[in-house]
Amino acid sequence: MSLLGKGRSDVTDDVVLVFRPPENPAAQIAGITPFKSLRLQLDELLDWFTGLNVDSIELWIEGAYRSGNRTELFLSLEGKTGAKLTLRPFSKRGQAVLSPGKIENAVSDSPEPVSKEEQNTTIQEKVGRELSTPRVNALFSPAGGIERQAVALIDSAVGSIEMAAYEFTNMYVEKAILEAIKRGVKVALVLDRLETRGRQAKLHDTLERAGCDVRLISPNGGIMHDKYIVVDGKTVEWGSYNYTERAENKNFENATFATDNALAQQYHADFVSIFNQAKPEAHGVRRMIQRFLRHLSSGTSTE
Repeated sequence: MSLLGKGRSDVTDDVVLVFRPPENPAAQIAGITPFKSLRLQLDELLDWFTGLNVDSIELWIEGAYRSGNRTELFLSLEGKTGAKLTLRPFSKRGQAVLSPGKIENAVSDSPEPVSKEEQNTTIQEKVGRELSTPRVNALFSPAGGIERQAVALIDSAVGSIEMAAYEFTNMYVEKAILEAIKRGVKVALVLDRLETRGRQAKLHDTLERAGCDVRLISPNGGIMHDKYIVVDGKTVEWGSYNYTERAENKNFENATFATDNALAQQYHADFVSIFNQAKPEAHGVRRMIQRFLRHLSSGTSTE
């Protein structure tokens, strides 16, 4: 652990550094920013920030590095460490000075040198680049925060959600999807046909009425046992975790969250394959009869 900014005098400014664990990292996502996992000069960040009409914006510092008079902060809108940076508008640009002496470096690897070409790259060009380093987080049940992180992931969606679920009765995840639909997010859901009864059948109908494209499938001699969520074609949650209260609070389960374009595209391709094989559930009396027969033929799930 090396202290950054050693020897510098404290500067009172409008940049505040707070050391505490992130409470809800994915909920910090406010949209595309030019500094997300990219190297910027401080002036570039300030130029971008002065145009915002906001009271403040919160960033998470995933690491920091200093060489000579140069200090680099690794910023993210999705907190993975305990360092939070709050930026507030300022009337004079000269008043905004970072005080990195309040941050401790927890990164063991030094970043690669920044090329002159990259230093001259515009903010717009940087925003258009894909992230080169995946961000991964694994959580475990019981009561290990999977439900909270899944809800936060859904809350972060701006364009699309693709979800495959064997069991899905969790009201908090359901509510998050309903809110996403209200925001205009396109939601597609595949459920196991045999499990869509009782509480899951009611959830199916609620989401369907709200505008979710719901389909059912149980392959011959098998089940639709996938459990994953793909958000905006770039972030994936997957694991043993069913979206149920039992999986959250009683079972031993796991779920991994990763932001990686290539991985997300693999899950997207799998989802498209299953979704195109699945069928919307019949309506009216036919739906009622099919669900009644399912109830008679299916035992109580233990997942």
